[in-house]
Parts: sequence; C-alpha cells; structure tokens
Amino acid sequence: MHFPITITALLSLLLSTTLASPLTTITTRDEDDDSNNNINIFPRNFADVYNDFSICRNKVNKHQFPHLAAPSDDGGCVRYYQGIDMTGVVTQANLFHKDGINSACDCISACLSRPTSRTNWVFKHTFAGANVDNNLRSCTLYSSPNLPTNVTLKYDLGASKGFDLLMPGNNPQAGGDAPLAFLDQANTKQDRFGVSGFVTRDTNGNQFC
Repeated sequence: MHFPITITALLSLLLSTTLASPLTTITTRDEDDDSNNNINIFPRNFADVYNDFSICRNKVNKHQFPHLAAPSDDGGCVRYYQGIDMTGVVTQANLFHKDGINSACDCISACLSRPTSRTNWVFKHTFAGANVDNNLRSCTLYSSPNLPTNVTLKYDLGASKGFDLLMPGNNPQAGGDAPLAFLDQANTKQDRFGVSGFVTRDTNGNQFC
C-alpha cells in the first residue's frame, strides 16, 4: 500500500514520539536534579559525613560483609538510635555474652548475618539474670520495628511464616513511643550506651546498617 509522503512522515513522527517520549520526559524532567536543593538533599562530602557519624568502623566492615553500603572497606553503621529501643516484637532472637555478644557491634553483625529474617537490633540490659546474661548488656533481634502510638497490629499466625519467635503477649503488638534503655530494672536511670538500629538488604544485594 502506498501512502502519500505527508501521511508516512506523520506516522513515522507519531511512532518515534510514542517510543521516545518516556525517556525524553525522564531526561528533561530530572536533568537538573543535581543542582536542585529540594531534590538533592544529600551531603556533598558523603564519605566524610558517614565516617564522622558511623559507629563500629572496622568492627562491622566489608571484609565481613562485602556488599555493605559504606564508603570505605572500614565499614561502620549510621542507622542507629542511642539510648532508645526502636525494635518491635516479631521474630525475636535473644543473644548473650555466651553467644559472643560483647558489644553493639557484635549485635549489628548478628543482624546483618540474618538478612532474610532480621532487620532490627537492640543492645541493652534485659536483666535476664546472671546465669543467662552475666549481668551484661545483651542483643535482641527482630524483623519488625516499634509501632507508633495510634497503631496496633494483630498478627494472623496461621497465614504467616518465618516469624518465629513471636511471644503470645506481643500479639497484638501495641504501638507506643520508643522505650528507653535503662541501667536498672526499675527503669529510673537511662542507659546512654544502650543502642538500637535497623539493617536492610536491597534487591541488588547491598546491605545497609
């Protein structure tokens, strides 16, 4: 079939516009993002800021976790909360001094080593007793974070999997402000060396802490 040249040109233009417009739109839409302070909100000297703020450098590193998203092989973690417990209740794992937990760095490493089941960690006194924790801070891992005050979740255990351990008293999980870490069982003296945080792994296999 023969089309007049004007019709052929229009069809060609329409087809090329249809195929190219998403890329063109994205290119033109985002081409100035680097210079837009409302979009590019990240520090220019990322490595310096990361290193200044990070904990556990050299103790949680890329030799242990090759895909750790840190600017240097020394690693370190920046997603932490000093003095509070931001963890939730699901998939609880308790680790103590006898399990090799001597610091928050050991706790973070334990969490990073379980990328398919744990995303939250806390290193604090749990007052389990001298025969359990040697009266030292211990590590607890979870797969869910603390919930905000107005949110309560009831978990359908029958339709869930891989969540062990979930204590019966924590289902439903009631929300609330993140509790503090304490030095005493009466919760009168806050522990500034208690610390919690979260880790995750993206679809490219990179780990963040």
